[in-house]
This record gives sequence, C-alpha cells and structure tokens, in this order.
Amino acid sequence: MKLGVLDIGSDKICCLIAVIEKDNQPKIEGIGYRDSRGIKSGIITDMELAQTSITSAIQAAEKMSGVTLDEFIVNFSSNTIQSDLVNLTVSLDGNEISSQDLKNADKKAGEINLGKDRILIHKILTSYTIDNQKGITNPISIKGDQLIAGYNLITASKNAVDNFVKCLSICRVKISNIVATPYAAGLGCLTNDDFFIGTTVIDIGAGNTSIATFADNKLIYTNVFELGGINISSDIAKGLSTPISEAERLKILYGSNLNPNEEENLINIPLTGEEGHAMSHKVPKKVLNNIITSRIQEIFEIVKSKISKPILNKNFTNNIVLTGKTSQLHGCLDIASNIFGTTVRFGKPLGVKKLAENISGPGFSVSIGLLKFKMLEENLNKIDTNLLLENSLIWKKLGTWVKESFF
Repeated sequence: MKLGVLDIGSDKICCLIAVIEKDNQPKIEGIGYRDSRGIKSGIITDMELAQTSITSAIQAAEKMSGVTLDEFIVNFSSNTIQSDLVNLTVSLDGNEISSQDLKNADKKAGEINLGKDRILIHKILTSYTIDNQKGITNPISIKGDQLIAGYNLITASKNAVDNFVKCLSICRVKISNIVATPYAAGLGCLTNDDFFIGTTVIDIGAGNTSIATFADNKLIYTNVFELGGINISSDIAKGLSTPISEAERLKILYGSNLNPNEEENLINIPLTGEEGHAMSHKVPKKVLNNIITSRIQEIFEIVKSKISKPILNKNFTNNIVLTGKTSQLHGCLDIASNIFGTTVRFGKPLGVKKLAENISGPGFSVSIGLLKFKMLEENLNKIDTNLLLENSLIWKKLGTWVKESFF
C-alpha cells in the first residue's frame, strides 16, 4: 500500500511517499520539501504562492519515488483549533450494555451543535463510566443504570478549513484525511509508554506552537496559538537592526546557548539596508541571547496558561516532550524545565525504518505522525488497545463534504 502525506507549515511544505511493508512498518520512498510561501500560521494568505509551494513539494517526492499519487493525508494547523471535552449519557435501566448503546452515545456526540462557523475535525472517545465506576475500557455486556461516554471534540474555523481545502483542490490534491497538527506531532514522536502514562507534547513550529496532551492512550486536549520561530527571528531583526535572513542565521548559530564566560564577547551583526551587508555593528552575545530567551520564555508561559486546570491537576504535564524545528534551539529544554518544574526531553520521529537523516529531526515529527495516523486507520481491526484509535465516521462525513464542495 502506497501512502502520501503533506505536512503544510509556515516554514516548509514536506511531502512524503511511503510504502507499508509486510511488518506493518512504513518505508519512505519519496521525499520532497520546499520553502512555504503564501501560508502563515496555517492560514492561506496567497492562494497562488501556496499552490506553487505545495505542487513543487509533491512533484519532488513523486520524482524520487517514481510513483504518482493524487490522494494525501494532510495536517491542519490554525489558532482556531479548539478542544472540547463532553460527556454523553445513555440510560440503561439495569440492562447489559450492547453495541447499540455505544452507537447511541456516539450518535449524540456527532449531533452536538458546534455552531455554523465551526467544523469537526476529530471525535475521539476518551472514557467510559458506568454508574460512577470509571476506567471502563470495554463496557459491552456490563450491567448498569447509566453509561457516560466521554469525547474530545476537536473543531476549527469552517472558513479557515474551507480555504485550506480549496487551495489543495486547485492543486488537484484529493484529501484522504485532515489531521490536527498537535495530534500528528504526538503520534510522530511519542512512545507507547508516553501515550499511556500521560504526556504533553509541545510542538514549536515556525508560525504556530501547538499543544497535545495524551493519557490512557487517548488524546484528551489540544490547543494551537500563533507564536513560533518566525517571531524569534523577527525579534532579532528588529532588536539588532539586521535583515530577517541574518536574524534567522544568528538564531540558529547562537540559539540561547550562552557560556557565562563568553557573554561579553562581541558578535558581528550585519546592518539592514546595506547591500552585501557591507556595514555591520558589534553587540555582546548576551544581548542576542536575551532577545531569544525572552521570546522562548513567553512561548512556554503561554503554553502553561493554555493547559486546562484538570490536566495540570492530574499531573499530565509531569512528562513533557518538545518537538518541532524551533525546539532545537539551545536552551529550550532548560527554559521549559524551569517553567514547568519537571524534566523535559526532545521528541524525534519514531516508528519508521531507515529514516533518512535529513528528515529525522524534531522538525519532521508531524510528517511522520501523518503516516502513522493513516496506518492506525487502515488497521483498526488489527492493532492492539495500546495504540490510539479514533472514530473514523467523522472523516467519512468530512470527506463527503470535501468531495461535494470542491471536486
């Protein structure tokens, strides 16, 4: 089986083409990535530029793999993404729970009025409770008076999704699945133990930072806000009067890795407006470091404020994983550890054989997560309960809407 995925971000467009081998492991045969144009923080800002970037990335992957695909799993990243936990009650009257009872709860979840400006991306079953007894994993044939099914409903702005899908349809890309970026990031870089014990993934991209909390093998919370690596580069450019390209170079070169013995050392900063950077000025390393660390601290403080109190109270932030290209800045781990008061580690793509070095870093966790999402869906009846499953009916409905609206 051939799979195609499109990871669409503010910094890059990455297209992967993979084959699922007999051991159910993906083997990547085609890689294509291009600078992202016409897309800012997951929102289409210029249709033509975005289409050019997307088409070019797909063509590069197809050329490398030798196959042509027209259907892809794609991610969606926008600060309009919202996560709502709901509980649906089914009366049992002392009877055994049947599959129909579960379908009734699921139907109720699908009928919740989200508002005309919202569209449902994921409907994820998170828990079953029978007569106040929590932790029920399979309620079939259990007697009770009341069944409560918990769901995580992940929605986004319908207009934002409409524009995103329209852009892809003009590129002649058929969408197999839309996956919320924080969900894909977690799938791409977490272990089975992480999913079970309770883990919060912070994906710091170029335009957005996304949050996903997993517990008991379920995605229980997501959030996205518009702040990322681009903002750090912009801060450097404005603060030091240097071109954006130089600011990006300085950010990567120095990050926030400052040796106290070197903080007064001067670094050369090219001035903006000077052709060929003929003129420059010198500033102490600590000035650059302060600019970078201030923004990184702000990002993690916002993350902390966005995470809901129930998640904090249940200590699901005791295990924190950083991923995304910007997370690789030196000092990110220490800053996050200080703010959250716990050990923090990097998350890199997992679960793919012989992953090429150029796509093995944290910046490609979402790309690999999209592959793994499709593998889960394709093997719903084969995978064990330690992996994350989601109700596939949602995509069937969304897929129908896509086809009716754009194809």
